[in-house]
Amino acid sequence: MQTAQGTKNLNRGVKECIQRRGISTQGPDATGAQQTLSSSVSKYTPQAHRAIIAMRCAVNKRPFNFVADPLYIEEVKLLRPDVIVPSPRTVSRDINEIYVEGSKTVKEYFSV
Repeated sequence: MQTAQGTKNLNRGVKECIQRRGISTQGPDATGAQQTLSSSVSKYTPQAHRAIIAMRCAVNKRPFNFVADPLYIEEVKLLRPDVIVPSPRTVSRDINEIYVEGSKTVKEYFSV
């Protein structure tokens, strides 16, 4: 059994995969970014995270306090250790703000 090549084949395969997927390994898109399923690069922001949590609660009728679940927090920390998970109170305020601002748009739309 020949093992002289070490990780050369693995490293070559990784480089080919990165090139095929068009992932940048340098520049502004590389740090703190991840590739989504649609091959676009997305960056984490606390605002986007809070918006996704608010939409998840509203659309799926989930309680605000799901963000306080220790297993959810552990999952988020596993994926991104530096994330601060918002409190249930913050989620509630975010959903209320979305409702208030959205209702203004709906009111304006129907007033014409």
